[in-house]
Amino acid sequence: MATLSLLTGPGLLFGLDKTRTISAASMGDVLAWAPMATQLPMLCFFVLVLGTGPVSTDLVRGAARTTWLAVNGRRMAYAAKGTVGFLVGAAVAAASALVGAVSAALVLAVSGAPQPAWGAVLVPVLRFVLWMGCWALLCMALVALMRNRIVPVLVLCMWPLLGERLAGLLLGYVPGLDGVADWLAFAAGRAMLTDVSALAGEDRSFAAGMVGSDLSTPVALVVFLLYTAALTAAGYWAYSRREGVCQTSGVTGVVEGY
Repeated sequence: MATLSLLTGPGLLFGLDKTRTISAASMGDVLAWAPMATQLPMLCFFVLVLGTGPVSTDLVRGAARTTWLAVNGRRMAYAAKGTVGFLVGAAVAAASALVGAVSAALVLAVSGAPQPAWGAVLVPVLRFVLWMGCWALLCMALVALMRNRIVPVLVLCMWPLLGERLAGLLLGYVPGLDGVADWLAFAAGRAMLTDVSALAGEDRSFAAGMVGSDLSTPVALVVFLLYTAALTAAGYWAYSRREGVCQTSGVTGVVEGY
């Protein structure tokens, strides 16, 4: 991931206009999207294994042996897995953004191009860091809900790219649901990451098409956080409701072994 982040600077050389300063919003997009055409930050695909691992390991073992036997039940285990996952996802995003920013600054300095207002770049970077923390929670919650190792990964890869777009298109034909596509989870997530209103000209047109939502950035941020909270809570219920089953199975196994 660090190596990919280092490529952020050299990537700026493609289409770099040395007579124009890169805006803070554009630089924020450069640091978060690699490339934006994926409709999901490229970093998400590399963090999938980290996000799904804590619960999928339980499925492989046949019981939640990775954490819950060492703490006070599966409820606390889920909270611990979620907290660590969120922090790891956020830390990966922060490190990636920092390495990418240093790489970009060096390339701009060597090429003689003007530097962006790096202080203003901090705001979109913070949204990116929050996105990655939420992404780790979504990964964990879907595995807990589906109780499967592979299907959640396929869903997280395909739904934002194709499924949600198709669903939004079909819902648009239903009377009274014309704007519902703007409020779908990952459409709101893309609008949270990219402030389309801060871009200009061709950049704005391209970004608007990729984002697929007309929500303002603050509203999109709240919507995506609500989706994350709802799915995390659902995963908590699905994960913790098996505590009694696992404890009973464990007691039975001990008795049979004895």
